[in-house]
Amino acid sequence: MSFYPELLGLELPALAERFHGPAPDSQEYAYPFYAEVASLIREQGKSGIDFLLGETERASTDQLRAILFALTRQPKMRHPALLNLLRSSLRDERPLIVAEAVDGLWSQGQKSMTYDVLELQHHSSPFVRGSVLRFVSHSAPRCAPLLLIAALKDSDPLVRENAVDELHRLGTTNAIPQLRPLLHDEDADVRQAARTAVEDLQWIVRERADNHKPLRAG
Repeated sequence: MSFYPELLGLELPALAERFHGPAPDSQEYAYPFYAEVASLIREQGKSGIDFLLGETERASTDQLRAILFALTRQPKMRHPALLNLLRSSLRDERPLIVAEAVDGLWSQGQKSMTYDVLELQHHSSPFVRGSVLRFVSHSAPRCAPLLLIAALKDSDPLVRENAVDELHRLGTTNAIPQLRPLLHDEDADVRQAARTAVEDLQWIVRERADNHKPLRAG
């Protein structure tokens, strides 16, 4: 589903013009607009990819986020310039760029960057800390629960919600006791995420128990 159907069917020159121009809505919605334009540009093949990579130096924050998103979405893209862009973006002063780069790294399966990403786990921005949790959850699922459970006590609700969501996604049933206190979290989104996670994880526990019940003699 496209939020901007007027973009569909446009060729690269027209899409490039839209990317260089202002977003049609308020600044609040600039990133979704540029992300859709950049995604359509990537679909143009090599010429589109080259265009996006050539725009990184002069792109605004919303445009650079859009470029990172478009170039790292599936299918995976093996391009040395992309990996260099992701590496440099981890050191960007803008938290939203760093977070987008971290998400791009796990989407691209770049497990070799795990150490660099883990260095950001205490970043001042909750957007970055949340992206680190998603990276670890996808890239190192066996090791992730320890980090995710610790993040349930993060000072920011966005990070707590991310931790809950990833524990839920991983099916980490032994985290139920640590999740229960968040049923009374001060943030409504965290409470809802915790409620859904606890209910689903408890269901998994019950299913496992039922599957291991001894059969009764006839």
